[in-house]
Amino acid sequence: MKILERPLLKNKTSATGILLFIVLGVLPFAAAFIYALLYSFGLVGVISSGFTTEFWVSVIKTGSFFKSLGYSAAIAGIAVFLSVVIALWLTLKFKSALENKFILMMVYMPLAIPGLATAFFIIQLLAKGGFLSRISYASRLINESNEFPDLVNDNLALGIILAFLTMIIPFFMLLFLNVYKNERIEDLRILAYSLGATSRQVRNKVVLPILLKKTRVLIALYFIFLLGSYEVPLILGQESPQMISVLVIQELKQYDLDKIPEGYVVAVMYTIIVAIAAVFLFLPRKREQYV
Repeated sequence: MKILERPLLKNKTSATGILLFIVLGVLPFAAAFIYALLYSFGLVGVISSGFTTEFWVSVIKTGSFFKSLGYSAAIAGIAVFLSVVIALWLTLKFKSALENKFILMMVYMPLAIPGLATAFFIIQLLAKGGFLSRISYASRLINESNEFPDLVNDNLALGIILAFLTMIIPFFMLLFLNVYKNERIEDLRILAYSLGATSRQVRNKVVLPILLKKTRVLIALYFIFLLGSYEVPLILGQESPQMISVLVIQELKQYDLDKIPEGYVVAVMYTIIVAIAAVFLFLPRKREQYV
């Protein structure tokens, strides 16, 4: 009798978890999306006057959404690519040192710092009146603060990328280290060496394929996360172009009521793109071989 009760209890627990996820996660998101969609077509809101596509046409014609989306994708892509490369190198180069509890704790520490604090730290470090600028002035490398290069609020988004790197390199290091242990890559390396493989072949044919294929979904999700990041781009970004999340909030908070529906248009378009990417990302695939 007890054996029959365990599957029933497990099924009830799973059903309760799914129900809570739907109630607390799916329904609020669906309600917000539907409201934004109706607002973008002029069906609800302060200035609603019936169904219209003028706000959609206006956003598409100006091209601000696509420019901002491309700009955001470029920054997020560069940040994720550099983070993965640096984290892979650090993990493989210093994997023995990372077994030390103190060093591992130091890797964990940046993960506890919120993005807002990281952004302010970058400003204090790289701004024209920041720490590096003062050192350059004291060292007579520059004659005044205006001669210091623009490293924050700049066209190349160097400050944003640096802040992202600071935030996500430790995460990827811990992720790769965990996969390295769980997949027993060290044993596979020894086996490959015993079969006559070179160091380059072991790295390119064994280690990197396993690490990247086991973590590619999380890497893609982190790209989506950075794509919609708000605090860091708000503080370290420039006025134009802006990252997509900053553009959405700016449009929604305008005093011109006619512009608010355009903000909802941008939000809806961005949500649809991210949703399609997420569905494609989690579509079931055939199992692939590592090599």
